[in-house]
Amino acid sequence: MFAIIGTWPVEGPLDAEALGHIAATVSQQPGFVRAIWGQAPDSDSEAHAVVVLQDEASARSMADGIRTAIPSASVQVVRVLAEA
Repeated sequence: MFAIIGTWPVEGPLDAEALGHIAATVSQQPGFVRAIWGQAPDSDSEAHAVVVLQDEASARSMADGIRTAIPSASVQVVRVLAEA
C-alpha cells in the first residue's frame, strides 16, 4: 500500500459539507483504501490529510491531481510499511 500525506493552507475551520463532498469524491478514486482529514486543535490555518491507496500508480496519480488542484499544498507519496 501507499499513502499520500498532504498539508495545505486554509482560512478557518474545515467545512463539514465541503469535506463530505471531498470524501465522496476521493473514495471513488482507483485504488482507494481509506482517508482522514484534520486540523490541529489550536490552529485553523492548515489542513492535513492522509489518503491510503492500494498501489503506487494510484497514489502518484492522485497526488498529481492534488498538486494541480491545490498548488499551495505540500504533498508526499510514501510506502506504507506498517499499520495498527
